[in-house]
Formats: sequence, structure tokens, C-alpha cells
Amino acid sequence: MAPLPPRRLACSAPVLVLILAPCCLAAADELPPLFPFVISYDGPDNASSVAHLLDAPAGKHGFVRVENGRFATDAGPIRFHATNLTGPANFPTHEAAGKLAGRLARFGINCVRLHFMDTWYVNFMPEPTQAILADDTDTQRNLDPNQLDKLDYLIAALKQRGIYVNMNLHVGRTLDERDGFENAGGLPWANKGIGQFEPRMIEFQKEYARKLLTHVNRYTGNPYTDEPCVAMIEISNEDSLMSLYSSGFFNRMPEPYAGELRRQWNAWLHRTYDSAAALQAAWTWKPEPLRDEQIPDGTFETPLAFTGVPWSFAKGTAEAEVRTEGGVLKIQVTRDGEEFFPKLFRGLSLKNGQVYTLSFRIRRTEGKGPWQLSVAAATTQGGWRSLGLQELVDVDADWKTVNLAFEAAEDADKAHLQMTRFKVGRYEIDDLSLKSGVVRGYDPSQGFAEGAVPLAGKGLAFPARATRDFQRFLEDTDFRYWTGMYDYLKRELKAKPPVSGTQLGYSPPHIQASLDYVDIHAYWRHPRGGWISLSAKEPWTIENDSMVHSLANIKDRLAVQRVDNKPYTISEYNHPYPNQFGAEGQPMLCVYGRLHGWDGVFQYSYNHYVDQFEPQANPWCFFDCIARTDVLAHFPACAAIFLRGDVRQADRSIVAAVDLAAYRERLAASRSVSFSIGTLGMDTRLSLVHRTALDFAGGGINPADAPRLPADQRVFTSDTGEILWNREIPGAAYLAVNAPNTKLFTGFPRGRTIDLGGVTLKIGETRLGWATVSLVSRQATGFGEQGGANILLAATGDSGNSGRIVKPMGGNKITLTDRGAAPVLAEGIPATVTLPAEPRAIDCYALDPSGNRKGKVSVEKAEGGGAKIVLGPRYTTVWYEIDIR
Repeated sequence: MAPLPPRRLACSAPVLVLILAPCCLAAADELPPLFPFVISYDGPDNASSVAHLLDAPAGKHGFVRVENGRFATDAGPIRFHATNLTGPANFPTHEAAGKLAGRLARFGINCVRLHFMDTWYVNFMPEPTQAILADDTDTQRNLDPNQLDKLDYLIAALKQRGIYVNMNLHVGRTLDERDGFENAGGLPWANKGIGQFEPRMIEFQKEYARKLLTHVNRYTGNPYTDEPCVAMIEISNEDSLMSLYSSGFFNRMPEPYAGELRRQWNAWLHRTYDSAAALQAAWTWKPEPLRDEQIPDGTFETPLAFTGVPWSFAKGTAEAEVRTEGGVLKIQVTRDGEEFFPKLFRGLSLKNGQVYTLSFRIRRTEGKGPWQLSVAAATTQGGWRSLGLQELVDVDADWKTVNLAFEAAEDADKAHLQMTRFKVGRYEIDDLSLKSGVVRGYDPSQGFAEGAVPLAGKGLAFPARATRDFQRFLEDTDFRYWTGMYDYLKRELKAKPPVSGTQLGYSPPHIQASLDYVDIHAYWRHPRGGWISLSAKEPWTIENDSMVHSLANIKDRLAVQRVDNKPYTISEYNHPYPNQFGAEGQPMLCVYGRLHGWDGVFQYSYNHYVDQFEPQANPWCFFDCIARTDVLAHFPACAAIFLRGDVRQADRSIVAAVDLAAYRERLAASRSVSFSIGTLGMDTRLSLVHRTALDFAGGGINPADAPRLPADQRVFTSDTGEILWNREIPGAAYLAVNAPNTKLFTGFPRGRTIDLGGVTLKIGETRLGWATVSLVSRQATGFGEQGGANILLAATGDSGNSGRIVKPMGGNKITLTDRGAAPVLAEGIPATVTLPAEPRAIDCYALDPSGNRKGKVSVEKAEGGGAKIVLGPRYTTVWYEIDIR
């Protein structure tokens, strides 16, 4: 189907242009218009508030600590239903800080992650905006006292309302020539990875931590090292030395940084081997004659069919062509793709332990400047992983001959040679060959005595033992950095809050588990392309579909990587705007977070902007929920689910034993630090039924002994009986929660009546055929089964800025050609709710954006007993109060 042109919908209310498919456009024309609904920026004490769930002031029960693998205070275990403030938003005026704290408490948020405040902030900003660093052109080592005062007041205001903080240290500060770091322009953004081994950078990180954490907040009277409202401290966000290796950065790392890492590598070798002879004996390499060509058509003398076997060419979102002509393979890319598309594949068969040599010639005949292509031998069976080869290759206008030797990490009959990262331009490839054997490998006797053994990579034919040694060196360096920073914070600065390093996926799980708690991030449908800058010329896109069909972030990421016996937080999570299904995100996170006994769930982000604490439209930033009516409407229910614990933890835990030696073998071969129960061959869907975790310390079950689920299972019920994921109707999945004090539905109802245990829900026609509905008994007194209750019902569907225009970008991808303006509009959801109480005992009210009653909703007798309430767009609200006497 050809892409639909942008279209504005005509309606009596302010315009929200969202619907893409022709059938949906027709339906939208027939449905009632959206209506303005911006949740108020105060903290009223009414049915829209669950501030009573917070135990104010934060820290009244002593410091947060780790006990028995959980966060705890003197009052017992503690969990955090949380959000983020990013960059400039950490420095509001005193007045704005007080109102902000009240609004967050209203939503049941009891912790805020203070993120990305260590540098001037540019993302989504019209110009760089100050955070905590002083406005000093000579150095980035000083803090601004006025900004620090604003931060202090914010933290004090949050504390007073029962809201803890998560202090982030290194996030975005990029040390450069101003502070004596030469050639810093050739380093990764924020010095990520480099700052884990460069001694002066580490010292400056410690200096920043000391200046911030030992500073005394004049509003609380405490330094942050001794402040009980500081729930946790994070050393460095999304920071990874190992990813620099896997990305090929070591091949182009500038001096003096490459020299420093090389010095540390050689020192490690000298501690491990007492002589060059010992090293040579360990790094045994036997040259083998080249034989058994696997790509006989790699001379490209004849036409090829890119149909999947043995060749394929995946375009993804790119515009590209491939053909053979004149004895070469020609690739032309006219539009860049996302996620490294387009990609060239050639089928291979590899044997574990066999040495192979890949060779080819390549040049870029058209395109801006030199470029690096990614070349890998990999498999996609059971998820993508390298089979021993993953390198970046420099490509420019001149023909270049590439020779890459590697040792296969496992048997793989369905392996692929993969060439990816082709950018706009023309490329020519010739003489592509993969043969068993190697003519000459690296000679380890050269350079050991002089401390000149090179870093792994750059096509050096390192034998498997050498690769394992190098990976172990990186692991040891990684461990030394995180534990060194931890010891500095805990022993020298005497910081009392728990400390984490970075997120899973950036550092090996067992290393992160050596600190106080383990953290991870995840996003559903993160924007792609030129999304980060207001002036980006590259178009951005976002995939516009619901996660309810797959629960991918739960069963394939968050629930399957948890390290047992450690507090576990998800400090960034979002279904970003303008994905129309964003209301499902926080409920899903909280529901399964409680089933798994997680310790903190942080929506990312509440706000980025220092001058926009009461916007009437969704801001430019995709991640801010400050004005997302559809998302915030359900936060009271989310707080009850997670913070109050309305959903129970799983009755059974399945903890998988991880062989650390096997993990390291896999790490050396794949260069991927990520690990999950799925990596061990277990069914990740088990995480939808039971609590799942990994044990790197010798405990847990043999993964082969894990329970098995039928491959065709379509309905998954938690072992507590409270959570149901139903995929019986293709394209119409839903998630439902039936707990004593919270009920939830999110998904595609398709006319079904959903039984939520004494409460039933039937949702009518909506613009997306989808809705999220939550009901929370505010005082945990049920839903009228045996007495009184005060219930907040939230019902949301489509929502967004007035007048925004959606442009389809192929598949399920969209972009906005007009982001729209104030006010935020919302859809009124038609639904029938039944309750187990007599109609005469019930009053129902439609609520205004402040949560105040604005009109009565009729309550009728339901067939078979109880009460029936019919909700709909005519009430122009997303919130209803149900009061049962």
C-alpha cells in the first residue's frame, strides 16, 4: 500500500491528527471528537491523588540499605515507583520545585532520578542550557553555586513530600583540551569507556563526586553522603569499555589513550605470563594452508540472485540497490536506513575451533568522506551473536584489500557473512573469499619483552586463547574501575546510600552485581534518525504499535536478565511519544515488576526543560510525560500496584545457574556482555508466569531442568492468578490484572467482556481499537464487595497535541510533520463497568483535569445483580470517581 499523504481531520474540538490506516480514518470521522484535557499542575487532595501512599518525609525511617537482596529501611522493605528529571529540569525555581513535588506526590511517585546534570545540555534544546557546571570556558571541573542552590531546594522539597532521589554522577560531561586531554575530539561522547582506564579522567570523576556529594544542602542540613532521602547513587550512566572493543573503536583510538590502554594490557600480560616463551606456548597458533573456498561466486563474474540462499540483501528502511556488473558487486544507497541497514548476507558453514580467513577488496566510489563498514561472521539462530569475527573496516575511494583471520566460536551450519552500515553512496566489492586456514597469524614472541604486544583487533589473527586473554583483561579493567569508584564513594567519602555502577548490557552482570544493586534500561519503539536535535536535517521516525502483542521488553529483556539476590531497578523506561499506545508502558512495567519483586521502576523522563514545568502541550522531547494525559492518568493505579504492592510477587522463583567460565567463553567469542535465561536456552515466556533470575555464584537450577511451556500457548496466567496475558485473537492481545484493590486492562478488547473478579469491563469502539483502563481502590478497601470504597477509574485511548500531523513512513513507522500545539487532547473511552455493590450505595462522578467532581454519571442496576456504570466521550474526561458507601 502506498503511503498515505498527511491529512488533517475535521472536528468541532481542536484538531489532533493521528490516524493512519484508511479504515481507521473512516472510523475516526464517525467517532466523537477528542477534547482538551491537561492534568493540572498541582497536588490536590481528592480522588485523583494517591499522595497518601508516600511516607513523608523521605528518609524518616533511616537510610536505604540492602538487606537480603532487597532495598530496606528501618521500617522494612522499600520499593520505588519513580521517574526522572533530565538536564536543566533538575534546576527549577524554588516556586516551581514546590509545585513539582506536590504533583509528583499526587501521582504516587516516591523517587526521582536526578539525571544528566553534569554538563551543559543540548538534546531537544534550542541552545545549550546550563546544568550544574559553572559557565567557565577554561574548565569543566567547577560547580555553579547558584545552580547547586536550586538543586538543593528541589531535593529538600521532594524530601518533604516523601520523595527520595537517585543521584547520578557521570552522565554527559565530556572532558577535553580545556582540562588537559589532547586529541579528545577523537574520543567517544562523554569519554564513555575511556574514563574507565584513563587515570586522570578517573581522578576527575572522583573530584566531581566529592564536590557534589560532600556539599552540605543548606535546606536539609546534610551532605549528600549523609542524607537519608538519597536512596541510591549511580556512578556512570550507560558506560562501557567493552563496547569500544566490540565496535572496533580500539582500531582508531587516538594517542595517548591507545598507548595508555596498550601499556595496561602489556602489564596484565606480564602479570599473567612470566616470559615470552610462556606466552607463546599459551597462544599456540599453527598456520594452515588456505583451502575449501565457501564463496566460489565471490568473483562476481556472473549475475547473483539475492533471494535468501545463499545471498540476501536486506534494505530495512534504506533505499538501496545491489547488482553484479563488470566482475564486481555494486551497492548503491540513496537513503540511509536505521539499525545498520542495508545489510548484505552470504550463507556460510562454520566449525567450532576451526581457523578461517576472510578476504575481499572494497572501495567507495561515491559518498562523503571515508566510512567504516561492519563485517561479521554471525548467526541469528536463537538471537544474533558473533561467531568469532566482528570488525569495522575502513572504506574510502581507493581499492583496499582486507584480510581477516578468526577462529569460529561454535558449530553453525546456518551462519552468515554479514556486511552492514552502508551509508549513502556507491560501493564496489570484489574477490570475496572465505577459506579454512590461515597463512600467518600473530607472533606473540614479538613485543612481549618490550611491552609492545598490540591490542586485539585490526585484523590481527589472534588465536582463541589470545582473544580470551584480551577479553579477560578488559573484564579485569572494567571490574577495577567500578569497584575502585565504589570504594572511593563508600570508604573515602563515607557515602551511606547504596551504589550501582552502570546498566546491564554495558558491563558484565557479575561485575555489576559486585556493587550494591543492579540496574537496566529499556525502551519500546525508541525514535530513530534525527530525533535528538531541533535542527536535525535527517528525518526521525518512530514505530507506532502496541507492545501488548509481544510483551517483548518484559519477557525478552527486563525479566530475564535480573541477577538473583541483588536489588534490581529499571532506571529508564518509556514508550515514547508520539507512539499512540504509550499509556500501556508504565502499567506493564509495574505489573511485572511486582510479580518479579523488582525494587524500583523509573519512567523516563518527567521533564527536560527548566522553563516548562506547566506546559499545556507535549514538549518537543519524545520522552517527557509531563503533559502526557494518557500516561499520567494511570500513575495512581501504577503506584498502588507497585508501591503499595497490590499485585503480589510470584509464588515460585526459577533461578538459572550460570557457569561463569562458559559466560567468559561466550563473551570472548561474541563480544556481547548481555546475558539472560534465554541465552541459556530457557523459555523466556516463563517470566510471564514466575519470577526468573540468574545466579552467577553457583546456585540455581540447571537450565536444562527448567519448566517447559507449550510452543502454541496463547494465554499466560501468573502463578499468583492475578495477571493474565491473552493472545487468543491474532492482532488483539490484551493484558489484564485482577487484584483485590487494583484492576487493569490494556490492549484490544474486540467486543469482549473482561472479568476482573467481581468487576467486569466491556469497552466499546475506540479510534485505535485499543484502550487502557485502570481502577484503583484508593484506601485498599476493595470494590464494594463488603463495604465502602473510593475508587479512581482512568480510561484512555488516543491522546496528543492539537493539530499535530502524522506522516506514514512505511510499515508501522511514522513521523510528525507538525508537532501541534496546546492543548493536549484526549479520547473519551466508551465502556460499561459493573461492580459488586448495589446501585443505591454508589455515586459516580466525571472529574475535571484537577481531579475535582464536575458532573454525575448515572449508576444503574446490572443484570444478575450489582451495579452498572456506562462511561463515554460525552463526559469529556479520562478520570472518574466512584464512591461506594
